[in-house]
Amino acid sequence: MDNQIPKTWGRGHLRIHDIEIDCYVLDDGTPILNKKKILKALGRPKKGGKENMPAFIDAKNLQLFVRDELREKLKGIEFYDGGRLFNGYHADILPLICNTYLEAREAGVLTPAQLPIAQTCEILIRSFAKVGITALIYEQLGFEKYKHPDALRMLIESYLAEEVRKWSKEFPDELFYQMDRIYGNEKTTSRNRPQYYALFIRKYIYDPLEKGFVLKRLEEKNPINEKGYRESRFHQFLSETKGITVLRAQIWQIIGLLKASASKRRFEANYERMMGGNYQLEIWEE
Repeated sequence: MDNQIPKTWGRGHLRIHDIEIDCYVLDDGTPILNKKKILKALGRPKKGGKENMPAFIDAKNLQLFVRDELREKLKGIEFYDGGRLFNGYHADILPLICNTYLEAREAGVLTPAQLPIAQTCEILIRSFAKVGITALIYEQLGFEKYKHPDALRMLIESYLAEEVRKWSKEFPDELFYQMDRIYGNEKTTSRNRPQYYALFIRKYIYDPLEKGFVLKRLEEKNPINEKGYRESRFHQFLSETKGITVLRAQIWQIIGLLKASASKRRFEANYERMMGGNYQLEIWEE
């Protein structure tokens, strides 16, 4: 069994602004975060913690927002580093943790002590929106350049399903409710939504995934046919283990941004600010 436990290719630090987390890359390219250092990175006191529920996510007021994807990641991954056996988290866990805190903050259930953690999570999520966490770790540890010249291709392929997933509803009603609101539309349904809603989803949900590389591959796998439409939905090509998890995190991030925006212009300004781009504040509230 020990032969099946992966070994580290390298170790280092994931640095985002003034936040630093110990991380590893395994020989197969899996990015790993140090379990104990997540506490420090989030600014969470080193206390608490329950069986199968670490201290950074064990608070009772957070449990409603802990989704199944996060619970699965909490099982951890065993690996060898320098002959010693460790157990860490797949790096994908960090965006899921951040979204848990941000959803709880949106619901108004965080305690005063938890609010700074949510602020840290917002900083992290903004960074992940620009570049996925795996790409950040690859870049900062030099994995892409020195170990795998085609690491980016491997990363993008990890988002995609081997076979087209059966259709399932991945875009919650709340997303369209908020879109109807900022566009000033009456309640829409799947039968009467305007075409520009599809463009909105493409721009704000799919395009940010790994700087547009995931969207490019989805277009290749699901091209427009001779009749002028795509035969499947993009999300049907995303893998359950990676692609769908990241897609859902992006959807709820955009929903949170929509909720905080009084109008389409305000949403666009908030989005540009989140992405670190240039934006102009409105003089008058609309």
